[in-house]
Amino acid sequence: ALAFPLADEMATVALRRRGVFVRESDLWPRLARVRHVVFDKTGTLTLETPVLRNPGALAGLDASARDALHTLVRDSSHPVSQALLEGLLSGGPAGLVAGEVKETIGSGVEVGDWSLGRPGWRSRESVESGGTELRHAGELVARFHFADSARTDAPEEIAALGRRGLAVHLLSGDQSGKVAALAGQLGLERERSLGELSPGAKAARLAEIGSEASLMLGDGANDSLAFDRALCRGTPVIHRGVLEGKADFYYLGRGIGGIRALLETNDVRRRTHMVILLFSIAYNLLAVGLAVAGRMSPLLAAILMPVNSLLTLAIVSWGMRRVFRRADA
Repeated sequence: ALAFPLADEMATVALRRRGVFVRESDLWPRLARVRHVVFDKTGTLTLETPVLRNPGALAGLDASARDALHTLVRDSSHPVSQALLEGLLSGGPAGLVAGEVKETIGSGVEVGDWSLGRPGWRSRESVESGGTELRHAGELVARFHFADSARTDAPEEIAALGRRGLAVHLLSGDQSGKVAALAGQLGLERERSLGELSPGAKAARLAEIGSEASLMLGDGANDSLAFDRALCRGTPVIHRGVLEGKADFYYLGRGIGGIRALLETNDVRRRTHMVILLFSIAYNLLAVGLAVAGRMSPLLAAILMPVNSLLTLAIVSWGMRRVFRRADA
């Protein structure tokens, strides 16, 4: 009654020191069933804001296009929108256009005759692959190209997850070429790295992988359907993230080391629970044996009961000490 919750609380406190925050207490037993780790790409394996590779396309917009683009990206939490907003405002103030901004998850945003999204989403012509398109009444106004920067520790952490026997997958709505390039950079298997997936396709692929044994890491609305199906869910802390309310845990920092920290801490917690359980069985066999043999005096019982409690708490403290050492390190 005391030892198991104490071990869980110590694990939670140690993780906080490492920038990982557990929101749901029932996450711990679920982690033992995880066999697959499924990542989104943008904002999860890569840094939140991609780099605009052709700033000249942004600088060349006329006043009406700047106002429309400002309207489209101002309230969007998508990393591409945030990158465009940053570049747009650095070139001076921009106005707004009238109308309600509507978002189609996995495709783009639109207001009136203006749209910003994936290639071909609002196109009346043959589509050039790659980039993000700004269109007016279906006509191409500008195409923006972005470069993603992988989180600094991603290759090391993904390799560590593989050594734990976990299958690592990458499911993204981004272009397949970008996904393949990132997969090669991170050492991910090509057949487990898929791009150009709609939110529904992500959820369907997760079900094929085995959602009942999957840990899903995502950060955007296009991950929400897959997020709902996953056994365990985590998200990085980013500006205006949308999945914190659904996540079992979230983590800070520019890396993904919090995922391995969570799994390693759970390993220590489970071993500590096992030691406590074995000690409790041994103690009860001893105590019941003495009672059956008629050798359990009131004085001995009065001594054994507090000694048992103190030893149990000592086992918890000793068993969980390594998670605090890692946190301090």
